[in-house]
Amino acid sequence: MKPLLACSLAAVGLLAGPVLPASPDAPRPSWRELGYRLHPRCTFLMQGRAAGSFIALGDGRLMSLKSDDNGTVEVSSDDGKTWRRIATMYEGEGPGRLTKDYECQIALKTRSGVLLWIYRDFENFRWKWDDRAGEAVDPSLTVWSIRSLDGGKTWVDRQMIAGGYCGSLNDVLQTRTGEIVVPIQQYVPGPGRHCQYTWTSADDGKTWQRSNVIDVGGHGHHDGVFEGTLAELADGRLMMLMRTPRDRFWRAYSSDAGLTWEQIEPTTIAASTAPGFLLRLASGRLALVWNPLPAGVAMRPLSELRPGDKPYSQGTELPAHNWRNSLQIALSGDEGQSWTEPVTVALGPRLCYPQMWERRPGEIWVSFVAGSKWVRNLIAVHENDLLEPLPGPTGKPLTIVAFGSSTTAPRGSLVIYSTLLEWELAGEGRNVAVVNAGVGSDTTATAAARFERDVLAHEPDLVVIQLGINDSAVDVWKNATEPRVPIDEYERRLEEFVTAIEARGATVVLMTPNPLRWTDRLKALYGKPPYDADDPDGFNLLLRDYAERVRRVAARNGVPLVDSFRLFTEYGRGEGRSVDDLLLDGMHPNDAGHALEADALLEVIRATFPAER
Repeated sequence: MKPLLACSLAAVGLLAGPVLPASPDAPRPSWRELGYRLHPRCTFLMQGRAAGSFIALGDGRLMSLKSDDNGTVEVSSDDGKTWRRIATMYEGEGPGRLTKDYECQIALKTRSGVLLWIYRDFENFRWKWDDRAGEAVDPSLTVWSIRSLDGGKTWVDRQMIAGGYCGSLNDVLQTRTGEIVVPIQQYVPGPGRHCQYTWTSADDGKTWQRSNVIDVGGHGHHDGVFEGTLAELADGRLMMLMRTPRDRFWRAYSSDAGLTWEQIEPTTIAASTAPGFLLRLASGRLALVWNPLPAGVAMRPLSELRPGDKPYSQGTELPAHNWRNSLQIALSGDEGQSWTEPVTVALGPRLCYPQMWERRPGEIWVSFVAGSKWVRNLIAVHENDLLEPLPGPTGKPLTIVAFGSSTTAPRGSLVIYSTLLEWELAGEGRNVAVVNAGVGSDTTATAAARFERDVLAHEPDLVVIQLGINDSAVDVWKNATEPRVPIDEYERRLEEFVTAIEARGATVVLMTPNPLRWTDRLKALYGKPPYDADDPDGFNLLLRDYAERVRRVAARNGVPLVDSFRLFTEYGRGEGRSVDDLLLDGMHPNDAGHALEADALLEVIRATFPAER
């Protein structure tokens, strides 16, 4: 499935503000306030609450439960704009005290009116992975339940459901015949991995019974099959979709309310190694929200996935995609056998652990955690808007090529400046295509060999060039004494790039390389003459001269300049600020660094290519 709607956004984690409450009169927050951009037909509701925490009361009010502060019970008479605390769940001794939970929340009101809260004991959380042994060391994250028989005023029957290490809780469901079913993962040693169970209660959460185990193998601290989500099908069976690191969800079916799982199989739903969430809508359709694979990345055949000698960086035996920079929703009218083209509802760094709740028929509330601080966000989208495509962009197509080295190239879940340009310009309704032509370790000399193929062949309207860090590097760890590319050759090649691009009628924007800062790793490689490891600015000894040559080429040819070296340096002079704030590893810009560059580039692009009216 291909994303139907590409939404624009930029994300600046460094600039993200405090948690935004619901406000009846406030305008829609900007992407700079949220740290992500919403689909135009989505509505921002609030931050700080998960969709799984809500219970609709009989009088129209909302109840929201949280594990924070001994378990808070709050009600709202204005659809979540304001809240009033009415009770506390438990104020006694541990284990099993209610303290916090930073991922999903799962609450349920049963048909008989019992309120049920299922949570994890973070006060006694333990997790440490031994790389040498390939096992977790005495892990613990237990799952507990507590319930209320009087509408949330008092809470009873607090008990541990599952011991050991249980990971994230994402979903809870009551079947048509009354059983409550909760997917709970379990860490299993020998080799260390995660497996999936469900726990079923036939008496409104008073007692629980565990299912058979679902185990697809694997080895690593984030390997296995886990973080399941449930839907009851028209024929009475339960279907569970589960996270794996294998480019797709796994699926299983139960005919006995989650006590026994069978037909355990891979699906054709391409997914990153992150959980999804299923919801049965009032219309009868199923909705699924999840993190897809990165744009342009195809689901790999299982036969091509090969274990490594040790767990990969994602903590998996097989190479996994951990793309969490977009969330999309698809609908199914045939019980999950096929799905509509997915709609991307949010774009930004680290958007994950989604949940859905249907506030009213067709009005879907979607929550997810966002950014490095895992702030819960709640948005709303209407079912019909997931079925109707937005009008396409208008105006003359604008093709932008970002030509550079690893400071330009895609880097994991980092939101790089070329991505921000596309998101922001597309969000303005521009007909824009941004081509990332960044290649790690490139110098102007090696980039010249691919210049025709990677730049001119795209017939660009605008080319952004940022090279120089690798050109200026003296590889002292290889006993080198001179830069990889002499500074005069560097300047000449930049000039050649500009001349060739302008000869095609395109516009050039030159960017100086960003400044560098020492890290322990960089000091180990480069911390000797001509560099001065004792000078915080010592790694820029030659780079600042290469940046000056970029300025000279730009001035001589009359082309726009985005002076990243100067922008980063001036930012670092601010009170309480440092250039390190903008760098991922002393060399590559982080989200905030890329956003700073994107803002400067957008100013140039908007002036050079005004939007059509």
